[in-house]
Amino acid sequence: MTQKTSEMETGEPQLADLRAVLALLRDGTVTRAAQSLGVTQSTLSYQLDRMRQRFSDPLFVRVGNRMAATPFAQRLAEPAARVLRIVETEIAGLAAFDPASSQREFRIGMNEMGAITLLPRLMQQMTALAPRARLAPMQGDPAMLAQALESGAMDLAAGHFPQAHDLLLHQLLYKRDYVCIARRGHAAIGRALTIEQFAAAPQIRLPTVPATSAWIDALMNRHGLRVTVGMSTGHVASLPFIVAASELIAIVPRELYELFAPIAAVKVVGLPFEIPAIEIHQYWHPRLAKDPAVKFLRETLYTAARARKSVQAGP
Repeated sequence: MTQKTSEMETGEPQLADLRAVLALLRDGTVTRAAQSLGVTQSTLSYQLDRMRQRFSDPLFVRVGNRMAATPFAQRLAEPAARVLRIVETEIAGLAAFDPASSQREFRIGMNEMGAITLLPRLMQQMTALAPRARLAPMQGDPAMLAQALESGAMDLAAGHFPQAHDLLLHQLLYKRDYVCIARRGHAAIGRALTIEQFAAAPQIRLPTVPATSAWIDALMNRHGLRVTVGMSTGHVASLPFIVAASELIAIVPRELYELFAPIAAVKVVGLPFEIPAIEIHQYWHPRLAKDPAVKFLRETLYTAARARKSVQAGP
């Protein structure tokens, strides 16, 4: 027995075979059925022969100029159509994502800074592209980031998580730079500070940016100086208002200053050194790299991040 004959007798029906049966039922002749399927007549005949062998039934017999279906072929029509419908709509639909109709909840990890500056811009994009979808912001814990993304507890994360680079896929969104701010009308601080004045001025420390604080401490140490910490707080959004109401200075992201400058009486103070910018990435697990919904979220977040300058400059 040849391999071809063996496959015809014992193999399970293939999708092409089911389409062949339905086409012949619909069109009545091998010529028209082959044309509607876009195959040769010999290919269609082979597919029908394979089904005849599999079910031990002739399926079709010639009556005049048409091929008439046997009772078995007629009974086969409904389940064959159902199988093809499932494959072509339901299963194929798993690889598709329609933002306009999706009601999916997207879980995105970010810290308070991201929630203040990046989340509103993402919301604008989502409202325009996926108005029925929901965003569920989550606190991004660096220690648990990879686990949360791997388990599906989080779809995407955005922020500065350099330790996660080796475990996750990531994409640069933008670079966040920092400025020094002080109260407008501060009696002892004008437009700029020397490095000694900066070290002596009581400032607010932000534990959520350890890399920036560590860089400043190392710089001060090289000059034999030490930063004077007047307050330590993790409440990022409160910094401009605390500075505006005190004699404290603070190192804050420039985008935070630009956002709050119209409502908080603070000013940018020049420094004799430039604070390094940090890279803000979005992170996702390789398991979700091809997921169309998560891919849509990544693309939307990237667009929102890149558009941040124009949004900040708006009315």
